[in-house]
Amino acid sequence: MPQTSLQEKKSSQTYLQGGKERQSLKRKRRTAELSEDSENIYPPSKVPALSHVSYTESCNGAHSIENPCTPQHQTSPLKEQQEPATWSELRNATCFLTPSGSNNASNRPSPLPSFPWADGSQVWALMCLGDQKTLSQRDPQMFQRHPTLQPRMRAILLDWLIEVCEVYKLHRETYYLAMDYIDRYLSTHQNVPKSQLQLIGITCLFIAAKVEEIYPPKIAEFAYVTDGACTEEEILGKELIILKGLGWNLSPMTAPGWLNIYMQIESGDWSKPNVFIYPQYSGLQYSQAAQLLDLATLDEGSLKFPYSHIAAGAIYHTQGRERALRASHLSWEQLAPCVKWLTAFASTVLEDGSQFLLRSTIPPVESNSGSGLKATVPNIVMDESHRIQTHVVDLNMLEKAQQRLAEEILLVDVEETDVKTESDRHSSPNESGLLTPPSSSQKTSPTTPSLPPQLHPYT
Repeated sequence: MPQTSLQEKKSSQTYLQGGKERQSLKRKRRTAELSEDSENIYPPSKVPALSHVSYTESCNGAHSIENPCTPQHQTSPLKEQQEPATWSELRNATCFLTPSGSNNASNRPSPLPSFPWADGSQVWALMCLGDQKTLSQRDPQMFQRHPTLQPRMRAILLDWLIEVCEVYKLHRETYYLAMDYIDRYLSTHQNVPKSQLQLIGITCLFIAAKVEEIYPPKIAEFAYVTDGACTEEEILGKELIILKGLGWNLSPMTAPGWLNIYMQIESGDWSKPNVFIYPQYSGLQYSQAAQLLDLATLDEGSLKFPYSHIAAGAIYHTQGRERALRASHLSWEQLAPCVKWLTAFASTVLEDGSQFLLRSTIPPVESNSGSGLKATVPNIVMDESHRIQTHVVDLNMLEKAQQRLAEEILLVDVEETDVKTESDRHSSPNESGLLTPPSSSQKTSPTTPSLPPQLHPYT
């Protein structure tokens, strides 16, 4: 009997030792997985500095579940984020904290109505904060990083992507997400060869379709539209590289998203804030403004402006100044540079774009049919065909718009030069420091011009 108990005791000790070893192996594997995840989430040059203080050390050695510990409060810009109070809250907490909208640098008041499910001012502040972040990640001088690339190549690539989206009836948001991925990827990398540009473009469209579309096309279809230039294996390999380069930030607020918000704000009375999520504006007006966006974003000058300003400028040229300022809550000083830049593109669309818009009509896409929403939302627009990306602009229209833009810039430079010359002419000699010869009417007698002295060579 004692011998049996001794054997049981030894077996229990070995079992406990084995359990401790397994737990230590699990901890090592978990830390290794966390380190690998941190390398995969962020690009190599943007890995944040992690604290070397362990979570248990910050909890002052408390290991019991009955007395859960909370990390010590540190001063951070996210003051409104509350620390987890229990282990369940800590386990369910997200890895990426949403930045507080109170720290937004822009002072744009919120035009959104009051929502029963969220704070409209906070939602607006987060939208503006994301817009500024996206602007900082797009470099207007990105072609200086790539000696083999030209702005014309970007326009050709985007025009081809628009055509692909029209063939597969992809949404406008899908195309603009792909364009944002391309610009941000080229802004953070260097020396991209032009042979890789089509692969980058079709891979970004592949990622955007998986993010936005309910039924995205298969990868074989994306490889097929390249006519053998890109294989499925190359697209999959480039996908991981682009995702790491973007920091897995795949949901920016694009220009059509801002356009949707602006037109929804201007669509009617919002005494019932619950109906704000249903479209109630004219699809034709949206298509006209979106056509201007399609043409203007083909130009590399669009990288200088935030998406919210470009959308507000499109509303300015299609619906008027008052609506643009009221919907965006931007001042005229903030919106004027983008509006002046868009003038050349708006003139080109007004001249050549109307026939393209009428010729590219697609059959209406009905949604929510027979759902009884008409009783709750009388002005709801069931047709969603305006959300499908259509190929209503071409490179010829872009060339005309760029030529007009160059002429306007040249005219402004000439006017500034004339004004400067006129001011110098009226300035006194003491102010300018230059002696001005008298006019011809003040001369009394003609004088022979003095010849320069003849120079003799040294002998």
